[in-house]
Amino acid sequence: MKIILNRKWFRPMIKICLFAFFILIVLIIMLLGYRFMVQQQIKQKSAEIIDNGGISELKEINVNGDKQYILVEGKDKEKPFCLFLHGGPGSPFPYGVSARTLYPEITENCVAVYYDQRGSGKSFNKKLTNTTMTLSQFTEDATITVDYIREHYQQEKIFVIGQSFGTVIGTQLVSDYPEKFHAYLGISQVTNISKGQELGYNWLHSEALSNGDKKTLRILDDIGEGPYLAKDEDQFSDLINKYKGMNYFDDTIKKVSLFDLIKGAFTSPDYSLQDLYKAFISGPQFSLIKSQELKKEIIHTNFFDSVKSIDIPVYFIQGKYDKQANYELAKQYYKLLDAPNGKEFITLEHSAHYPNTLDSTLINDTFKKMLER
Repeated sequence: MKIILNRKWFRPMIKICLFAFFILIVLIIMLLGYRFMVQQQIKQKSAEIIDNGGISELKEINVNGDKQYILVEGKDKEKPFCLFLHGGPGSPFPYGVSARTLYPEITENCVAVYYDQRGSGKSFNKKLTNTTMTLSQFTEDATITVDYIREHYQQEKIFVIGQSFGTVIGTQLVSDYPEKFHAYLGISQVTNISKGQELGYNWLHSEALSNGDKKTLRILDDIGEGPYLAKDEDQFSDLINKYKGMNYFDDTIKKVSLFDLIKGAFTSPDYSLQDLYKAFISGPQFSLIKSQELKKEIIHTNFFDSVKSIDIPVYFIQGKYDKQANYELAKQYYKLLDAPNGKEFITLEHSAHYPNTLDSTLINDTFKKMLER
């Protein structure tokens, strides 16, 4: 009887599994077909930029013995060059090599250089070791990349735009080599992460008390006041995100779509399927989980002590609700920073750590103002 019952259910289960497998194959084919079609459209737009006197090209460069990649794109080759340093580490979004034709508002005004940093996206490779994952190495990599841009594209100076983790590299870079740059723009500027975590802890505790959130209070009690590494840091970031300190929204402000930040990766003609795996899996795992010394360095970044002066114009763009790269700390650092060639602090009224589209006009206007300086 048992054998008969098993046979009775066996055949229908096989059919269901085969049908599910067939649907999965169809979905994969459709996704790959969509990817191919969009890639062709991107290549066409890229060709039009080139035909109209612009530039749109992927470059492999040797950086300290590693192959690293930049995407250079601009509608007018005579415009100033801007190096974008993405967040992360390990996640080359949104301003990485997969950004071809994604930001026409940027490439109208400059020649954008999108850069997959060490351990990120197309620049990730299995030969990387933890000993090379240091902030000084990232800064040295960026310096070599800057020198390549200046020499290859005959630029005496360039602009640097950093976002989140990219501001850690960008701030040190312009502090060390001001003669190579026109100006610096920091978006979600990092200043003192351990102090920011302390302020974030107090803010979360106050918010949780106000909301009667016993679960959050219990987690805060378990992890303590920081600084946080490994699992505790993940829990802390999750709580910051839960209380909208990463991605702010309310009745009138929509949440930033994280899909929009990474939408170019899947359809990028410059990313193979293997590169996609690097961008979403290998890079973040290596940079954030395996490279614990790098994480410690980042946590202990304190520009209040290490970078007190920058000898080029400086712009900070900070979300009013940002508790990840703490808004109040960024404002304090800005006031203390000696910038003899000028500085400006821009508050995004609708944003936290991720800039909201409602603030895009202000961001673009600041970007243009910087380029015209």
